[in-house]
Amino acid sequence: MSFEVDVGTRLRNIRESRNLSRHDVQNMTQGEFKESILAMYESGHRRISAPRLKRLADFYDVPVAFFLGEAAPGAKVEPICLEAALRSDPDFSQEEKELLLHVVAIIKANKNSERE
Repeated sequence: MSFEVDVGTRLRNIRESRNLSRHDVQNMTQGEFKESILAMYESGHRRISAPRLKRLADFYDVPVAFFLGEAAPGAKVEPICLEAALRSDPDFSQEEKELLLHVVAIIKANKNSERE
């Protein structure tokens, strides 16, 4: 995969993991990120500049390094990022990703039941 496709996949996965449509992002950013442009970023058909990537990272509340496929030292990583990272990891097949996400869901359910 190309760099643009890798970044785009992570952009799409974090947006979807937040249950947001591209239209939602456009509205929530007061039109700064148009649906059509987001679609091109997410598909890897358009390269995103560093300042715009930073603004999206701030919007999604993740480190920029997440979109680059790197772990930022000491960066705050929210649990939702784990799911987006699994979906974006090219080292796993789709079947392996689904299995890992299923395991994560079981662990979360177990933790929630322990709290009750």
